Amino acid sequence: MKINYKNFPHKPGCYLYKDKSGQVIYVGKAKDLQKRIAQYFTKGNLDAKTQLLVNKIADVEFITTSNEVEALLLEQSLIHQYQPKYNIDLRGDIRYAYIKITDEKFPRLINSRKITKDGCYYGPYTEGASRRIILNTLRNIFKLRNCNKMPKKVCLQYHIDKCTGPCEDLIKEEDYLVNVKNAERLLKGETKAIIRDLIKRMRKVSAQQQYELAKIYRDQIKAIKLIEEKQKIDVPKKYDQDVINWLVLKSQIYFQIFNIDKGVITSRHKFDFKYYPNIVEDFIKHYYSINFIPRELILPEKLNEQSLISRYLQKTKNKKFGFKILSKVDITIPLKGDKLKLLQLVKNNLETSLGLEPGLVELKEILDLKRIPKVIEFFDVSTLQGKYNVGAMIQMTNGQFNKNAYRKFKIRWKQAQNDTAMIYEIVLRRYYRLQQEKAKPPDLVVIDGGCGQLNAALKALKELKIDISICSLAKREEEIYLPRRSRATRFASLQAPLNLDNKLPGMKILIKGRDEAHRFVIKYHRQLRKIK
Repeated sequence: MKINYKNFPHKPGCYLYKDKSGQVIYVGKAKDLQKRIAQYFTKGNLDAKTQLLVNKIADVEFITTSNEVEALLLEQSLIHQYQPKYNIDLRGDIRYAYIKITDEKFPRLINSRKITKDGCYYGPYTEGASRRIILNTLRNIFKLRNCNKMPKKVCLQYHIDKCTGPCEDLIKEEDYLVNVKNAERLLKGETKAIIRDLIKRMRKVSAQQQYELAKIYRDQIKAIKLIEEKQKIDVPKKYDQDVINWLVLKSQIYFQIFNIDKGVITSRHKFDFKYYPNIVEDFIKHYYSINFIPRELILPEKLNEQSLISRYLQKTKNKKFGFKILSKVDITIPLKGDKLKLLQLVKNNLETSLGLEPGLVELKEILDLKRIPKVIEFFDVSTLQGKYNVGAMIQMTNGQFNKNAYRKFKIRWKQAQNDTAMIYEIVLRRYYRLQQEKAKPPDLVVIDGGCGQLNAALKALKELKIDISICSLAKREEEIYLPRRSRATRFASLQAPLNLDNKLPGMKILIKGRDEAHRFVIKYHRQLRKIK
């Protein structure tokens, strides 16, 4: 079967190859899903085993993640779940190591690949080199012993200032345990104070030209930051969770569920139905009437009958499993933190599976658009004291730059002596031309600037009697200006600007497009100056 790998996203994640019967035969991870999958079907020099795998592939499924580390962890979860035939043949199994704080009178920090009942465990850590640096960093900072058995005398580690000498009672047990507690806090993510201290040390020794020592401190800072980074895919939990998100497109609603078993994604499910009011509540009730009910249900918004559905789930779970005490089922609507990031991850996967760039649906909601802005056009202008006045328009299609649709404008009108007049001219020329060609207008127009620039663009559209969704994005504060709709006139006035988190996928698309338009117009402006 021919796989159209060009439909896959340029994002990190995991891919699952299936045979004709639908069985998963191979699980892999990739920094760029499209490039990695393409290698299987475009390379001509595959080894015999890999070629055998490719011949068996009938379908490909993928799950996107936020970064490559998450993809690596998710890959292992999927391999353990499906036990795919060709993973065993081609790469074997991998068990990641943990950092363990031993359960001893004077605890140690050690590597461990097995989790037992004794001690405390932190991880897993996917890179052995990074884990060793972290372990040595903690030992050096807190001077914890690393001997397997407590000696009777202090060893070399004490004399080179890497141990506090608990074997000769050179440190009190309670003081030693304070150091252990601090190491534990660091492993939990409380790293800011320690990083500040290491930065001071690094700068001090660097000023003294002790560059080798400065490099050690730099590596330690990097290692501690690795501890600080939370790995959303594999956060240990003591209970099961389901993460549900959905998307409404025209008359259809699409659901995606991630089942999480003690912090590890074990499976996902997709559904789509005709949309009608209260379908979310009906879907949840029907789905959990025949499927396992977790301890926690994570949703993007509050349900109309949330307390009633929560009680329904509790009673259904109690009836299924015969619990003597009513089993609790929490419905959580997170506003921040890891659970919100999991919801976004589920939504990103849903959007990607439907051929949408994550963030476009968010833009529709943020800007209150009639439809998802699959085609967005960005405008910017450039001038040098009234000379070489130029404008430019760039286009994004499904979140990707469509360079064939880029346009340059040399300002023609003498009265165009300022940014707003130039914006008016290039918007008018662009959409007058589209009218003449009877071409379809974009779903959204974005102007680089504030109120003045947006009003100029609105004036041009009003003269052409074109109804296009439009906004402007101001550079300094990244404020979004929107027109306010009115019965009397299409664009009566402007709303108060929106100040949103720049890390939101929708905002990233706007900023990325605005910056590309600015780059393109500056390049054109410089070309004209060179010609002159």
